[in-house]
Amino acid sequence: MLKGEYSISNSKGIKQLGIVLIGTILMSFILAITLPITITQKSQENKNLGLHTQAERHISSQWLKNPTFDNPNDSWFYNIEGDNSDVNASCKDGKADFKVLGNRHSYSLIADPPLASNWTVKNNANFPNRPQVYEISNEGFRASHLYNDQTAISNPSVQWERNVSLPVYMSDYTIDMASIDVKVYANASLNIDREGDTEGRDDHVASVETYDVGDYVRFYALISDLEKRKVYEIAYFQTESLGAGNPPGEDILEDTMMESVPEDDLTFYISSVLESDHKNFTLSIGMILHFEDNIVSNWDYDKFNEVIIKSVNLTFGYSKKIDQSTAVSWNQIGNSIMGERIEIESVSLSFKYKIDSFWSSDLSLNSKMQILINNYDCGYFIKLSSFNTTYKDFRIEGTEINPYILKNINISLSIQVFIGDEFLLTYPFTISIDDIYFQISYTLWVEDEIVNNDFIWIVLIISFIVIGLLAALSLRSYVLLPRQQRKKSYLILRTQKFKDVRNLQAIIAMHKPSGLPIYSQSYSSIMKGKKTLFSGFIQAVSIIGEEMTRSDKQDGKKKKSKDKIDFHKVIELDLKQFYCLVLDVEELRTVLILKSKSSKRLKEILVHFSFGLYVKISDRLKNWDNDLNNLDEIIRTLVYEYFDIYYKDPFSVNIEESELMKYKKKLNLSKFEFQIMNIIFMILKEKSHFKLMDILERETDKDEDQIISALESLIEFKLIRPIK
Repeated sequence: MLKGEYSISNSKGIKQLGIVLIGTILMSFILAITLPITITQKSQENKNLGLHTQAERHISSQWLKNPTFDNPNDSWFYNIEGDNSDVNASCKDGKADFKVLGNRHSYSLIADPPLASNWTVKNNANFPNRPQVYEISNEGFRASHLYNDQTAISNPSVQWERNVSLPVYMSDYTIDMASIDVKVYANASLNIDREGDTEGRDDHVASVETYDVGDYVRFYALISDLEKRKVYEIAYFQTESLGAGNPPGEDILEDTMMESVPEDDLTFYISSVLESDHKNFTLSIGMILHFEDNIVSNWDYDKFNEVIIKSVNLTFGYSKKIDQSTAVSWNQIGNSIMGERIEIESVSLSFKYKIDSFWSSDLSLNSKMQILINNYDCGYFIKLSSFNTTYKDFRIEGTEINPYILKNINISLSIQVFIGDEFLLTYPFTISIDDIYFQISYTLWVEDEIVNNDFIWIVLIISFIVIGLLAALSLRSYVLLPRQQRKKSYLILRTQKFKDVRNLQAIIAMHKPSGLPIYSQSYSSIMKGKKTLFSGFIQAVSIIGEEMTRSDKQDGKKKKSKDKIDFHKVIELDLKQFYCLVLDVEELRTVLILKSKSSKRLKEILVHFSFGLYVKISDRLKNWDNDLNNLDEIIRTLVYEYFDIYYKDPFSVNIEESELMKYKKKLNLSKFEFQIMNIIFMILKEKSHFKLMDILERETDKDEDQIISALESLIEFKLIRPIK
């Protein structure tokens, strides 16, 4: 902003300040005269009757914005759990879509004939001597060799290899069909010795005396991983009658197809070599020329004039593998129900749903659409196999889901498509929802105490003075306080989540009555070599737990409000070298180990986490039998959901370094955000991933809050993402 513009704004602000002050004084004067009279009269009437005044409000409200999705993505957002290549979501045409991303592709390597530019000549490791002639001609892979018993290279061999790179990573696909077709040809002189020969040489000077298996050509095709740890023969052909008999001229094997392994074996072999790389493998095509010295004479001449592999065709098809427990949800976070005395009367939820083509139970019988309120599964679901291609109505109405409507926190709704089985899907499905109405009806009570006239006057005067001062201070802050100070406040708020994750060193959940841990996870070495300190920590937690339990028993003697949550008591311990947050929820005790004192935000998250965990495992804790099976996965999932632990995990980038300038313009990256991206690419040249802390450690001369804010922006822009 220019200086001149700022001074004009100041002038306008001062005028507005004067108007606000005058208006506040006049309003205070009018209310100070009329309001006490009315309140005093009403108060006196209630006093004569021995009654307290009480306001009772019945409220029924639609809790969602944009229920018909007329404004795409307004208030709604989607989440993906599991493999994000399996599912996606979009909002358009007045509806929200869930997409299950099935597809099917095929790959063909066709070399008819093979081209020299695509293949590399290699030795056969078992028969390293090559034929006298080998090349890639316009007919294909070609070789020839003349054998005599004096040079005695009896098994010359040669093969050609080609590295294949597929267009997709096959870890998300399953090969479901495959074929290999290889055409070969051979031309041999009549001196080739086979069963049925009467002469061992073209000049008929020597006859065939003895031999083992005779002379032959073995053609073969191999598939392997790039490092050849896995090598499989997938096709072969070995000549049997080439060279037999004594016709005039040459003996010829006409164009012949190699014999392929069975299709099930072929699909297994291709899948096996792709487990090593998921995208690349090697195809090898070769030949072995086998000769034997099988006459008494010292001059046994055997010659294969031409041995040719004319064409190669490897084809296989692969379908998308959809992973079990992958889920995609549309979500909205609504307002909270605030107040001391609240009673939820009824809740109704309704929406329309359909699918673009029928979902067969053969695909996945257990896949479903389910309802979550405040991230809790309400137990209502619809099997995808029951969906129709036209809209059907879903409705819940009454008091059945009242327990999931929590007070004094923001109420969220999620409609989730959950994949219940692993299966192959050859084409995509689109599931649509629309007209989502979430109606909550509740009663709110407000009680007023009887007050006397003098007290009303005092309260009114003080209130209006405070209102006037607050108005003046608020306007002054808006007009006069530097913009930099406001930016700093915003920066502190924006970076708190990162600081909380960094502060968190360990999480422990205990069965409170027995003191046994049911879950523990450390995120640092803070306890390493500190056994005495850790023992002291456990003792301190036990003492605090006893105090909390004793306090609960004393409070239990008093009459409790049915709506007040009494277990939200977070205890913070200062153990000198680290801090602990302790919270008891019935039989569950949750402990956070922190590097430094906790923030208010972290305490609130601990409360929500402990309550959510107790809802899921309360039955197990009440009937505790020291069985920890299946608890780890439940607790770990909630830890990631509430505490953003993925900030501690390795990250990767979603773009190539060459695309950085394009995204700088497209997303209007700041100079500092652009600088951070360059640092990340420098780190990735040294290793395959990076952590957010790597950036803070490298940029020690920069303001930490600005670094964290830049990282938050890059995460929001989806330029960087956690690997898990």
